[in-house]
Amino acid sequence: MSVQSDVEMLAVQALESYANKHKMTEDEAVDMFQKYQVYEKITVQYECLHQLDISETIKFVEEIIDKKGIDIVVYHGSNVLFDEIDLEKSNNRRDFGKGFYCTILREQASEWAKRLYMRNFTGGKYVYSYVFCQSERLKIKHFSTLNKEWLEFIKENRSKGGIQHDYDVVIGPVADDNTMETVQLYMAGILNADEAVERLRYSKINNQVSFHTQKALEYLQFEECQEV
Repeated sequence: MSVQSDVEMLAVQALESYANKHKMTEDEAVDMFQKYQVYEKITVQYECLHQLDISETIKFVEEIIDKKGIDIVVYHGSNVLFDEIDLEKSNNRRDFGKGFYCTILREQASEWAKRLYMRNFTGGKYVYSYVFCQSERLKIKHFSTLNKEWLEFIKENRSKGGIQHDYDVVIGPVADDNTMETVQLYMAGILNADEAVERLRYSKINNQVSFHTQKALEYLQFEECQEV
């Protein structure tokens, strides 16, 4: 079984158990999980959580929701030093559209920084840390899994360029080296959506949080920058 499937299975099991325990519908639980970034926090803690009984995962989820922990730490990997985020300098034809890309996984941001340095051979290898203060004033799109909607969303933004949506922030899986071949085959029409999704089930899941408007950046607080 793939890592993605394992994470999804744990998240779904936690969602269903939480909904049953608190006597709410699954749709209500989904809204709660998205509001408090539960999917993302399960991904970060997966290596620990999957070794424990599901009851421990439910406790983990309840602690997040009880503390109303809507803030999350995100990381940005780069080969250049900067003081302010400039959305105009963002690369075009990205998964979720032109924007400032971060991840909840520090190791992933570190890998991004190293790749950018090796690609350009300029600057250094830096990981920036921010606190994202999620707000109801922002229009946020969540993708909790690699599905047909995610595929089509990426296809629109990568093929047309710019920003093909009206969200301030988009959170979801990343089309990296583990998934890009399948995404490209889908975009070329060689694979249909069902075939692509099935192939993606065997990919290691990574994460990205993209910021697309100046309004979104107002809720991103700089913490530190470290060389890696």
